[in-house]
Formats: sequence, C-alpha cells, structure tokens
Amino acid sequence: MSPLSPEPKRHGDRGVSLVEVVVALALLSIVLLALTGIMWQMGRHTRRASLVGARGAALASAASLAESARWDSLDALVGCATDTSAQMVYTRCFEVGPITGGVRQVRAIVVPAGGALVPETLTVSRTRPRSRSPLYAP
Repeated sequence: MSPLSPEPKRHGDRGVSLVEVVVALALLSIVLLALTGIMWQMGRHTRRASLVGARGAALASAASLAESARWDSLDALVGCATDTSAQMVYTRCFEVGPITGGVRQVRAIVVPAGGALVPETLTVSRTRPRSRSPLYAP
C-alpha cells in the first residue's frame, strides 16, 4: 500500500451509538422497576404470613390458658390484657358463659394491634370435673 492511498474501511470496528446505549439503559431500568415491585410485594406477603402465624400462636396460648384453668377459677379469666408475642402486640380478651348442663363456654378473642389483621375468636367448652377420680375404687 502506498502512503497516499486511503486506508481500507473496517466495518466491524464501528462500536455502539449513543442511541443504542440509551435504549439499553431504558430497557434495564424497566426490568429493574418490575423486579423492585415484585420484591416489595413478596416482602409484604411474607410480613403478613408471619403476623398470621403469630396470631395463631396467640390463639393457641389463649386456648391453653382456657383449658388449663381450674373450673372454680374460670371467672378469674374474664377481662382483657395486652400481650406481646415475638412479632406482634395484641389484646387478648376472655368471656365466660353461664353453666348450661355442666358445660361452660370460654371465649377467647385475640385482637392484633395496628389493624394489620382481623380479630380472631376461639371458643373452648369446659365440663364440670368429676367429684372424685375414676381410678379410685372404694
């Protein structure tokens, strides 16, 4: 090649234009925004699921308390108290119904604070215990 002749054109070394870069960045931002929305919804649903689990644990605790209380002291359960589980603050209320045929209904109501979940109600039927042990034979 002579020094006066023009250099041959190379079509493979053109690179990318500014328009291509802007289009690529716009597509990337749209994808990232969609992923951000999905992650936010997953976090919200995970939080709600953990609160529902905590409410279930609070109900199980209330049921255990209602079942383990002595028959004579069921009326001492009546009232409300604020309690805290690992993940939520809630109010637990007990109502005790009248004796009907030797059975009393103990109703436990768990109301989560903040209004994130609806209140949940649980009813436990308690029967009057026998006066003596069935294992005792005179």
